[in-house]
This record gives sequence, C-alpha cells and structure tokens, in this order.
Amino acid sequence: MKIPEIVSHVPKGAVLVMHASFKASKNEGISPRKMLEMLMEKLGPEGTLMLPTFTYNYADIWKAVPYDPAATEGIENGILSETFRKMPDVLRSGNPTYSVAAWGKYAELLTKGSADNAGLGHGSSYENANKLGAKILLFHVGNNRNSMLHYAEVASGIPYNDIPFRECWGRDGLTVHGRMKLNGEYPACSEEFTKFDTVFVQEGFAEKLGEDSFLIDSPSMVNYICKEIEKTPDLMLCREFTCEPCTVRRKRLAEKGYLDRMSYR
Repeated sequence: MKIPEIVSHVPKGAVLVMHASFKASKNEGISPRKMLEMLMEKLGPEGTLMLPTFTYNYADIWKAVPYDPAATEGIENGILSETFRKMPDVLRSGNPTYSVAAWGKYAELLTKGSADNAGLGHGSSYENANKLGAKILLFHVGNNRNSMLHYAEVASGIPYNDIPFRECWGRDGLTVHGRMKLNGEYPACSEEFTKFDTVFVQEGFAEKLGEDSFLIDSPSMVNYICKEIEKTPDLMLCREFTCEPCTVRRKRLAEKGYLDRMSYR
C-alpha cells in the first residue's frame, strides 16, 4: 500500500501516534516532509500528530549528554521523526529519555508537564494520547516499535515496571538543567511484540494496511493487553536468557508468586 493510500485511512480529526520506517517505504518519490504534510492535512485543524523523539539521556550512562529539547537529536527514531521535530508549530516534550514531538490541537497537552516521568508510564505523553482516544499508525514497522504497549504494561499494574531497563543506566535523567529524578516507571524489552501484529487484527481493533503497516485503536489495545496480562503475567517479556530486562522482571514475578519459581527462566 502506497503512502497516499495509507494516509487516506487516517481518520480526520484524530490524535495520531506514529512509529515509522520511512526507508522501508522506498520513498515513492515523496519526501519525509511531504508525507508529514499529507498527514497534517488529512488530520485537519481538529487533529493531532505525535511522533517519538527518544534520546535515552539517562544520567548514569557513560558519556551521557544532557538533553536539550531544542537541539538534541533523537536516537533511532527515523528520518520522519527528525524532520517532524524541526517543523513549524511542532512542540517537543522535556522528557530526557522518551520525549515526543507533537503538532495540532492537543500538541501542548501531549508535550507539557511530562518532563520528570519515565516517558511511557503514568503522566506521560503516551498516557495522555491514550486518554484522548488515539489511533496508532505503524508505518512499515511492527508492534515491536509500538511504544504504547509499554504504557499498557504500566496501566496493567504488573509489579515490575519500577525496574530500570539496565541497572547501569541508573534511574535519573540528565538535562541541560542537571540531573532529573524520574518517577520510577521504566519500559522493558519489546523484542517479542511483533507477536501481536496478527492478534490485534484478529481481535478487531487494528487494521492491516498493506504488507507491513497497521492502524490501531489505542484504548482498545491497552484494555486488551491489561486483561491478557492478568491471565499471563509474563506476556510482554521475551524468553532470551541473555536479555537482562526480561530475565530480571521474570524473576521478580516468580518471587511475588505470579510465576512458578522453577520455570521462570
């Protein structure tokens, strides 16, 4: 499915959260900025567009660089994200680890007041987008790039979200104003989230657009994940024994009686 057709599936006036690989689209003669302008035009004055501009500026990472919302480039967010954050009328959040950029009706709501949380949990831009009934556009990527799934982990109340992704990263962010205490909610691994690509479509709250793009209703997805985690507490964790984030979290679940202690590995 080509870019204009994918854009045509976006609801007018929606709050749209996009994760994307523009490179995978093979451009189709459309520039990153042109695609963003097409989305903005389709969303219209009542719509909102939000993209990740993650920087992972944890204070204790070796050679950590202070986060400056106006200047710090995102890391591995793609050319659409980098183009978007520099466009006129686009705002960026002050979160030093999982910042976002947003344009449109709710841009200020999605970027203000979330500087000191952990980026994907309570009080975050993602929580606010979900409360606004967001749609999630995965453009040539799967659910392993869908950060709203980490918010769903937090919303589920599963007792491992206080564990940092890496202990050596520490628990604080680093900004141009100094060290910032985060609220203690941290995302884990997302390696196995592509298992949800087909599931969400089958459940009826996601639409597959072409071979590898998806449009997902965020509140329905979050509710689904919360219910499934009640049945399968380690649903979101991968099984790779070298994965520190998932191994430590699965051990926590076993210690708290959510899993068989002998089988959590």
